[in-house]
Amino acid sequence: MQTSIKKKINLDLILDDAENYCFSDLSVNRFKNIEYVNSFKDLILLHKENEEVEELWIKHKDTFKLKIYDYFESLKKAKKESLLYEKELFYILFNLLTYRRFKNKFEEIKRLDNKEYYHLSNYVSNIANFDFLIDYLNKIIDEDGYIRPTASEELKNIKDNIKKLQLKSDKLLKDIIKSNINKLSEAIVTKRNDRDVILVKPEYKNDFGGIIHDQSASGNTFYVEPKENVIINNEISILKRKEKEEIQKILKEATKEIGIYANDLNISLKNFANIEFIFSKINFSVSKGFIKPLVEDKQKIFLKNTYNPLIPKDEVVKNNVILDNKENSLIITGPNTGGKTVILKTVSLCVALTHLGLYIPADIGSKIGYYENIFIDIGDNQSIENNLSTFSSHMTNIIDILNKVNNKSLVLLDELCSGTDPSEGAVLSMALLNKFKEKEATVLCTTHYPEIKDYCFKSNYYKNSSLEFDFENLKPTYKFIIGLPGKSNAINISYKLGLSQDIVSQASIYLNKTEKENSILIDQLAENIKEYDSKINKINSKLKKVEEIKESLKENLLNFYKYRDSLYEKTYQDLNYEIENRKADILNIYKNFKTKSESIKQHEINEIIDEVNSYKLRTESNKFNKVLEKDTTDIKVGDDVLVIRYNQRASVLAIKDNILNIKLGSLKLLVKRDEVKYIEKELNIREQKFIKNNISNVSLDINVIGKNTEEAIAEIENYIDKVLLIGYDSFSIIHGVGAGILKRNIAEYLKKNRFVYSYRSGNQAEGGLGVTIVEMK
Repeated sequence: MQTSIKKKINLDLILDDAENYCFSDLSVNRFKNIEYVNSFKDLILLHKENEEVEELWIKHKDTFKLKIYDYFESLKKAKKESLLYEKELFYILFNLLTYRRFKNKFEEIKRLDNKEYYHLSNYVSNIANFDFLIDYLNKIIDEDGYIRPTASEELKNIKDNIKKLQLKSDKLLKDIIKSNINKLSEAIVTKRNDRDVILVKPEYKNDFGGIIHDQSASGNTFYVEPKENVIINNEISILKRKEKEEIQKILKEATKEIGIYANDLNISLKNFANIEFIFSKINFSVSKGFIKPLVEDKQKIFLKNTYNPLIPKDEVVKNNVILDNKENSLIITGPNTGGKTVILKTVSLCVALTHLGLYIPADIGSKIGYYENIFIDIGDNQSIENNLSTFSSHMTNIIDILNKVNNKSLVLLDELCSGTDPSEGAVLSMALLNKFKEKEATVLCTTHYPEIKDYCFKSNYYKNSSLEFDFENLKPTYKFIIGLPGKSNAINISYKLGLSQDIVSQASIYLNKTEKENSILIDQLAENIKEYDSKINKINSKLKKVEEIKESLKENLLNFYKYRDSLYEKTYQDLNYEIENRKADILNIYKNFKTKSESIKQHEINEIIDEVNSYKLRTESNKFNKVLEKDTTDIKVGDDVLVIRYNQRASVLAIKDNILNIKLGSLKLLVKRDEVKYIEKELNIREQKFIKNNISNVSLDINVIGKNTEEAIAEIENYIDKVLLIGYDSFSIIHGVGAGILKRNIAEYLKKNRFVYSYRSGNQAEGGLGVTIVEMK
């Protein structure tokens, strides 16, 4: 986007501010060079990326660490085997650690959210795994960006030796200071020429031998390196040269290693820079209260409560704007300082920000159409160098726009054809507006010419619009009104300011008849609009209250359902608990009787248990529908719903837009989504009974007489599964006596079964040797 256009609509100031919300200098540079996107496909892609990141930002704002460094130049150096400095290696390592943390956290969030985040995933998938390089760099670079003392064995030895010599030097100098305290101007050790020295009085400067490195400005102190310490310092100097050489060697090896990974590092930085830039955009947008526009492939603008973000919040006025290239291109008329240019700039800002892949200052639900280009003529382009007058400069720009404009263009014109004779300017304006109409451009234009108001009244392409002016207090309200032309009201304003009545009356006489009639018409329209606005505001206020009451009733109803369900749940649980206890008592009584008498049969006890279970089933079938906390927009064909109006369960047969075709008993009805609630899918009563009966009808014994070992074991295994489900403590296996082979094989199986506590042969009352009694764990 041209810099001149950015300046004219103050977009440059907004982008400058956006830089304060960037996580790295890479994004700062992106904002400085951000380009207008004139491909609809690319524009949609940008806003889909924004949408994903906004969701992540809202859910996990403090999770991601996004600061990175620009190491592109370092990679170029590495490819040429030009030595990389410690800080350059540190920046690369810092980025690699950031990549790894982000990727790990992103994968974790994808699992938690059960969402792919497709567009971000594409970027993340192009960031390579650098675990080896991270380990390598971590060994040689510390947290402050310097070579570690342990970066190599040789460096470690050199540093250890330097440390030993320095300790030796420190001890030597302390001893010298202690024994020569009277000869020193100050009892400290300091540095001169990177050598350890002591501070000696002038008269004793030669008493220590060694080297005199310097003297103070006053001449009262000499910086002396004692001869005993010269040898130590010489050794330290030699080791420090070796230390530098070893560091150079380490840096050279590291540079070579970076060169090997240069291509992967380059691709990874580009992809992560894209991620970081999207996060920076969202950080800026969310912090400023901007919203994601709905981008449409049509040339239409619908802005809800839009405002200019450069105006202080306590002063800004929000307005609705509808603009298109069908019948809603707008001509704004009215006096100066009324805010016409602010509206022009606000609309152009919203369109430009959208096409830069950013959010806009407006309310949710605002829509921005797709425009290949924005053409703007705002302000005075007069150039002394080119000897152009204001009008000539203006017309040169308009001609250039006319040559380039098409039906996918947005044209913003401030004071069309100003700076020339009003009568010529007016007719020229109308001719130009006709041309823009022919080219089907979307036009937003401000003008002072009263003739344009009549032109708009008769046009099926352009509409009059204006900004409200408070003539009582003589100040603009900045409220934008579509359908009403503006009035200059210079005569009325002058009268309000104190101009005498006779002058005002004489001026009124000079107004031509058409202007007077227009003025009366505009006043009447203004009154009508004011009246309609007042009525609409009252209706909106009442609708808002109705919605609040509706929401309150919905919430109360839902709370009632929850409370009622909780009571049913508790009653259901208590009753079933009691039933289970009674079943256990019946089974214990049966076991006791069976050991003492054979008069009670298994089928009789099963009938009693079935009767008890029937009470439990009846309770379950009467259990109330459980309302689920689920968005009704997710309702699918086949789901069960609660019809709020009738408080009855229904199933969904078909769905079209917001209308559900449901089956309520034998009736088929059409209802809206907000007239139903999700409820749990009802389990078929037959299925319930089948499941319950399948378990409850398990007898306390199993007969495998006449079966071979394999068949018998298989049947016993299946039977034990059912015993485990119903919870029997013991059961009997009837296998007969025979040769005893089947009994032994069954015993072997029971011995290995982890659910069996013990087993024994039955007593006389239980069936004797032909029966095995099994106790479960």
